[in-house]
Amino acid sequence: MVQYPFMKDHIIGLTNTYCKRIYTQTKKARIWVYRFTSKRPFASLFVLLGILLILIIVGNILNRPKETQEETKAQVKKVSVYHIGTAPTMTVQAQVEKSGVVTITALSPGVVQQIYVVPGDTVQKGRTLISTSSNYQGGNAAWLQVQIAKSALDNINDTYDTQKDIIAKQKDITSKVDSNNDEFRSIADKSLQETRNLISLNDSILSALRTNLTTYETAGDATNTLYTKQSISSYTSANNSLRNALRNNEYSSAGDKNPAQISDLTREISIKQLELQEKAIDLNRDVTRIQYQISQVQAAAMYPSSPFNATVQRVLVKMGEAVSPGTPLVILSQEIEEDPIVAVAYVTREIAMQTSYAQPSVLTLGDISYESYPSYVSRDAVQGTLYGIFYPIPDSYHGHVTENGYINVKIPVGQAETSAAVPFVPLDAVYQTQEEAYVFIAEKGKAVAKKLTLGPVTGRYVEVKSGLKSGDIVILNRTVVGGDSVNY
Repeated sequence: MVQYPFMKDHIIGLTNTYCKRIYTQTKKARIWVYRFTSKRPFASLFVLLGILLILIIVGNILNRPKETQEETKAQVKKVSVYHIGTAPTMTVQAQVEKSGVVTITALSPGVVQQIYVVPGDTVQKGRTLISTSSNYQGGNAAWLQVQIAKSALDNINDTYDTQKDIIAKQKDITSKVDSNNDEFRSIADKSLQETRNLISLNDSILSALRTNLTTYETAGDATNTLYTKQSISSYTSANNSLRNALRNNEYSSAGDKNPAQISDLTREISIKQLELQEKAIDLNRDVTRIQYQISQVQAAAMYPSSPFNATVQRVLVKMGEAVSPGTPLVILSQEIEEDPIVAVAYVTREIAMQTSYAQPSVLTLGDISYESYPSYVSRDAVQGTLYGIFYPIPDSYHGHVTENGYINVKIPVGQAETSAAVPFVPLDAVYQTQEEAYVFIAEKGKAVAKKLTLGPVTGRYVEVKSGLKSGDIVILNRTVVGGDSVNY
């Protein structure tokens, strides 16, 4: 940068010249002021104070801001309301029942041997997803039990006809033994008359011998007397034997005596025992077949399969991993057309009975809302003391809900009647003192209090018996007071 020393000196000289000129011109005034202040110090002070006061007043006048008239506008409050003539609504949470999303779990302990699917695979009903074993070497005790049960069933099936044939023959033998006894009784019965005839003949001979004996004893014939007595003794002994045999034969051949009854009972007992054996054989075969089926079911637990046509969403285990009953294995998602989705809102009995079918409920699925009517309202408690309101969810919203997830449902409660008061009002909208209860309604843009007669409380709602009329607009917000300007 170029320097000009001569200009600096020139400027300093001009400055000094002006200062001297001003000093010279104001010399008389300074002398006068000095003399005046020396002679009249108090007057000088008051003059200075007066000049200062004048300067302050002038400054305030010059610096005064312009007055602006601002109109104070009343604050308008945004409020939530509902109109008389439409059913009041209440928002509850509904649980989603999406039965098609299933987590396949281990049903028996074991070690994962093979995994047959990967995420994204489409599987048919009954397809094996994973196979497990009893040990790390691949041994499967359940499958061995199946083989044992099958061998036992095969053995019973192979010998079943033979055992049945043996029992049938034993029944035949029992019947023939009883028939043989009947024949013996018949034979004995036929010989009874012959025995009686022989006894009668012997009685005739004995009668003649006794007559002869009397004659011989009268004649004194000792030899014939002895011989006759011997003959009488022989015939008497023979008759005794014949009568004993006759009695035995009559007893054994009679159909109403013990021998015949014992024979019949023996036959019946034998046949019933054989029938029991036959039933035991049938039962044993059925039980063995069931045991075989049970072993197959237990073995199938080692091979989890798909319960329906589905898509594999996730595989939760890896090969060689030990699992126990209940361990999650695979997550499956059922095909949409086979999986009806339902949302169930659990509410009290009073609300369930007052649920409106005339106006739709609003279901909120995240950022999406749609209207739907209840497909069914239970007439009995389905979860503790709560009743269920069932809402179908269209298949188009399949991806917006999850199994056992929750969504918000705005349910209309009561009927829309133009001349009736709202049956339920949220408790948050009611102001209650010891003497009265009231709500605020929107009337000509202002909040106006209305006294109410209340009924029973149901959950977060209270029944209104009187105090509201058709056309009233009830304010739900509790941030308003009487006279506030409101907008809805």
